[in-house]
Amino acid sequence: MNFEEHYGELTSEIKLDGNTPEANSMPIHKCFLGNKFKKVLKSKQINIEHFMNVCYEKKQNITDGSVLTWSLQGDEMDVYVIEHKKLFVKGKHFWVYCVGIIE
Repeated sequence: MNFEEHYGELTSEIKLDGNTPEANSMPIHKCFLGNKFKKVLKSKQINIEHFMNVCYEKKQNITDGSVLTWSLQGDEMDVYVIEHKKLFVKGKHFWVYCVGIIE
């Protein structure tokens, strides 16, 4: 499993809540999700098998616990915002949103 694999050139066609991210990881199986977040999903009765990390250079108007639409080339799916964090990577700040793909 390569956790650094991203959509690459297709990223410009991705929309999360209508906004295009700077980067978007490929879906990762939920077995790699921390127990803290698995408990949150279970308590909210949200069924996911995969999650992704969606990154922006600026903070978005996205709150933890919200359900949003993620789309790529016309295909849409609902995602649940599990958590967001501000990270400092290679001299730049990024806002990273961990979203679970709702089954």
